[in-house]
Amino acid sequence: MSEKPLLIMVDTNVWIDLYVPNRPRREESLAFFRASQRDGIELVFTLEIARAVFRIVSFEAKNWVRHEKGELPESFARAIARHSWDFIENMQEHGTPVGSSPADLWLASKLQDDHAEIEDDLIVAACMRIKADYLVTNDEQLMRHAPVAAVTPQMMAKLIETGIRT
Repeated sequence: MSEKPLLIMVDTNVWIDLYVPNRPRREESLAFFRASQRDGIELVFTLEIARAVFRIVSFEAKNWVRHEKGELPESFARAIARHSWDFIENMQEHGTPVGSSPADLWLASKLQDDHAEIEDDLIVAACMRIKADYLVTNDEQLMRHAPVAAVTPQMMAKLIETGIRT
């Protein structure tokens, strides 16, 4: 009998740490992604997370260009959009997108007292619906109130290193 594969939901901030240079937790996120890829662990993310990653990575890059050049030329804006799509493709290479369900929105509305943002409630609802084993995030409030095991990328990398499977 084969063992059920580990299913890990990866939060927006962990993907952002992977893609945006000079983030304080970048090395921890890199270690987590390397460990999960090496061990063939299934990572998932919601479509809302993909949208947020695209938006935030684009925003960061555009701000950097504006800071360096004093303006954002149209050609740079187009290049940033294409580059942001590259990150979404990379997410799909490392993980599987999961769609939303109307039930997620209903459940998210019941969780609103625990989290400051609807995105967090929707992530938790998706974790519950797909029966994720873990939620990997750097959001401390989300970790405190998640009804699934929620850990930092550093903690998850250590769990993977010890051979955790369920």
